[in-house]
Amino acid sequence: MNDRGLREIRVPQLGEGLREARVVELLREPGSTMRRGDPLYVIETDKTTVELEVPFDGMLVEWRVAAGDVVAIDTTIAMIAPAPGESGVGVASTPTERLIPPRTRHYAQERGIDAALLASIASTSNKLLPQDIDAYLAREAPLVPAAIGYREQKVVGGHRALIFRLRRSATLVIPGTIAVAVPWNFLASPQTTGQGPKATPFQVFGHAVAQVAQRHPHFRSVMLGDDRIREYNHVNVGIAMARPNDELAIAVVRAAERMTLQDFVRACSAQMRIAIREGDQAAEDTQILLSHLGEFGIPDAVPTLVAPASSVLFLGTPAPGEANARIVLTFDHRLINGAAAGRFLSELAASFARK
Repeated sequence: MNDRGLREIRVPQLGEGLREARVVELLREPGSTMRRGDPLYVIETDKTTVELEVPFDGMLVEWRVAAGDVVAIDTTIAMIAPAPGESGVGVASTPTERLIPPRTRHYAQERGIDAALLASIASTSNKLLPQDIDAYLAREAPLVPAAIGYREQKVVGGHRALIFRLRRSATLVIPGTIAVAVPWNFLASPQTTGQGPKATPFQVFGHAVAQVAQRHPHFRSVMLGDDRIREYNHVNVGIAMARPNDELAIAVVRAAERMTLQDFVRACSAQMRIAIREGDQAAEDTQILLSHLGEFGIPDAVPTLVAPASSVLFLGTPAPGEANARIVLTFDHRLINGAAAGRFLSELAASFARK
């Protein structure tokens, strides 16, 4: 318990060797009164996603992190005012605590300073203020002489979360990759969508993927560790896209198999606009990811599968003079074997010929 009578909530050690975790969701607002056992926040580690509970009665005073942050194990994540009668036993605490307001944390994050460093930055009062951050940066810079000809910056925000997810996927997923060629004119022929806009080849492709996946249960399923498979009733399609700063984001169209092509086109456009504005939408029930670099004319690629999705498909753009486009499928071999992947991809290719 600190000198303000507050108790820290720290990220627990959830497995041997774990060093950091990603904050998925904050479930309470500052000012909320809570009882012991109430859900407080959700974190994702290399091995699992888990909802953590409040260990004692009290009121949430402030969050020290934001959703999407990747933090070290034992990092202080929240400050709680304990209810009368609650002791300081059972929750890690520090003998003294200096206030670091949320605006200072945000100011530091914008300047690439890791939240773990804030406690070591000197301040002129019992609060760490933005001017203290400026003074710290002035003392530390330049880290590298200008004559060297390069600059360094902290990896923050969505980029850091992506690195965490990629590293987690590299640990968990056993990837397999196969490909098929389809006539481009099957995708690029005019597709009527009623009163809505004309469907692009990629939207025709995405809609077909959702329809076919509904008939292949493993393509609407995800792995839970190595010993459980969760099969969802609907197909949630994630579309890989770049935000204006080149940060990767996933726009998710939920229950896509139930949509007409017109509905799918509208949903794609709406979700991509939201992702550009608000960031990544991927969740644990996003089973299939789609990638296409049509504006760059890329004909072929091996897409990287990011867990918990069980598959990712890349749609290539035909090279000049070529009639066919390549569809490349990367799948999680723990869940989908080669024969099942082949059946899925073969049925997908055949579906375009019937359109």
